[in-house]
Amino acid sequence: FSVAAVSGGADSLALLYFLRESGTSLLVAHFNHQLRPDSGADEAFVRQTAAALSLPFVRDSADVAAFAAQNQLSLEEAARQLRYRFLFRAARQAGAAAIVTGHTADDQAETVLMHFLRGAGLPGLKGMTARTLLPAFDPEIPLLRPLLGWTRAQTENFCHARGLNYRIDSSNRDTAYLRNRLRHQLLPLLAEYNPQIRQTLAKTAALLQEEEELLREMEDSAWQRVAARAENGYAQFDREQLSALAPALRRRLLRRAALRLRPALRDVDFEALQRAANLQPVEVAGGLKIFVEADTLYLAESESLLPLNSPQLNASLPLTVGQACELGRGWVLTATELAPAALNLPLADNFSAALDADRTGNRFRLRAARRGERFEPLGLPGKTVKLSDFFINLKIPQRLRAGWPLLCAGDEIAWVVGLRPAEKFRVTEKTRRVIGLSLKKV
Repeated sequence: FSVAAVSGGADSLALLYFLRESGTSLLVAHFNHQLRPDSGADEAFVRQTAAALSLPFVRDSADVAAFAAQNQLSLEEAARQLRYRFLFRAARQAGAAAIVTGHTADDQAETVLMHFLRGAGLPGLKGMTARTLLPAFDPEIPLLRPLLGWTRAQTENFCHARGLNYRIDSSNRDTAYLRNRLRHQLLPLLAEYNPQIRQTLAKTAALLQEEEELLREMEDSAWQRVAARAENGYAQFDREQLSALAPALRRRLLRRAALRLRPALRDVDFEALQRAANLQPVEVAGGLKIFVEADTLYLAESESLLPLNSPQLNASLPLTVGQACELGRGWVLTATELAPAALNLPLADNFSAALDADRTGNRFRLRAARRGERFEPLGLPGKTVKLSDFFINLKIPQRLRAGWPLLCAGDEIAWVVGLRPAEKFRVTEKTRRVIGLSLKKV
C-alpha cells in the first residue's frame, strides 16, 4: 500500500496508471501550491481521476509564496518542503509503506546539472535514487521513484496510448525558476554538443550511484573509528584519527555529521566541506561550525552546546574533611583523612589527590580562578606558574578555564581539581596525617 503523489501532469498521471496496472494498492495524494490561478482546477482533475479509478484521495493546500517569504526560501524549496510534509503526514496517517513520485530521467538530468552548477560532490552528482529516505520528513517511510528510467516523452506517450488527458502546468515554462532555465535554455544548448545529453546525465548519475555505494561502505567503517557521537546538538571526532584519513573521507564524515545534526538540510555545499576538511575552525552549513579542542574536533552551532568534561563552578563552596561536596552536573568531590600507611602511591589518576593534612588543615574552599592567579605545581618546588599558562600547557579548552574548580587551603591553591596538586601541600615521608581527595561523576 503506497501513497502516489499526483499533480495531474503527464509524469504523475503515467505513474498513477502504471502503479494501478501493476496491482499496487494506492492512496492518491495531491498538494495545491496556490501558485497559479488554475491550481484549483488541477486539484479537481486529480480528485475526479481518483474517483474514476475508485481510489481514495487526500489533498492539502498552502500558500507557498508566503511560506517562502517567511522562511527566506526559494519558491522551489518552499514548495518541496510543504509538499513532502503533506505526503509523509498522509502516509503516516494511512499506514502506507511508501510514497511514490513520478520523477523521470529528464528530472534526473536536470537535478545532476543543477548540483554540478552549484558545486556538489559525489553525493550531489549521483542525483536522485530509485529509493531513498528523507529523515527531515520521516526516518522510516521510503520515497520511491519507479519512473527514473523513463523519459518525459515516454510518460507522455504512455498517456496518449491510453487516451489520457493530463494537465499542463504553465509555470513549467517560467524561467524565473532555476530548474526551468536548465530545462528550456541550458539543456537545449548542451544538446547541440551531445544530442543525448539528458540520457548521458541520467546514465552518469546511475554510475555514480554505484560508486557512492562503495564509498558509503568505507565511510561507515571510518565513522565507527573516528566519530564518538553525533547527537544532542554536537558531533564529536577523534581529531588525530580524522586528520589521518584521506580528504575525501573527511569531507564525507563531516557531511554525515552535519546532516545528522540538521536533518532539514538537503545537502552540504562542497566548498564548505572542502574548508571543513582542513580541520580548522570554519562554518560548515546550517549554522554549524568546527571547534577544535586538544585531540577532539566538534561540529556544533555554538560552544555552549559542547559537552562539559569537567565540573564547572559559578560559586564558592566549602568542603570539610569527612564530607562530600556536589559540584553540579553529577560531579562529586569527597575528602577523607587517611593514615600515611594506607596511602597507595603513586596515585592512579588525576581524579585523586593526597595532601598533607598538617599543612592544609581540615577545612577547604572550592572556587574558580582569579585573574592573573599563580600556583606552585607539584614537581616544581620554588617555581610558580600562571594558572592561565598551566591550563594552556595541558590543552584545557578555553571555555572550561574560567569555571575550573580550585581546592584552596586558606587562600592558597592546594589542588587544581582533576589536574595537579600544589607542591607546598604534597605528602612526604614526614607526613603524619593525609587527606585523600576523590573526584567522581555519579
